[in-house]
Amino acid sequence: MTIQINTSLIGKEYPPYAVTVERGKIKEFARALGDANPLYLDDRVGAASEWGDLIAPPTFSVTFRDEAADTAAFLRELGTDISRILHGEQEFEIFRPLQPGQTYLCRSKVIDIYEKSGRERSDGVRGP
Repeated sequence: MTIQINTSLIGKEYPPYAVTVERGKIKEFARALGDANPLYLDDRVGAASEWGDLIAPPTFSVTFRDEAADTAAFLRELGTDISRILHGEQEFEIFRPLQPGQTYLCRSKVIDIYEKSGRERSDGVRGP
């Protein structure tokens, strides 16, 4: 079964949205990663650091969401359903650590859309 993905979305930018970083969410994220770095978890260590407060793990921004966004509308526009999508790659360019209480202006942009071929299993199903 071949599904045509709407590649005209490449380059599309979505409206900006603000996210305020919460102290508890930084700690929760670090614990979920199994990262016991005290710069992420210990308020006293953070206060004594060069940043003067806790910092977030480098990948913390993956938790940022536009609560007003209609994800289902995006998938319809893309021409597929979520079960057909694989998040294949992500890059981070960090200039300074994210910190609690700071508000960041975020914007999503479709950089690329491509299909990767999988292996075909003996039962004729494509998959890992």
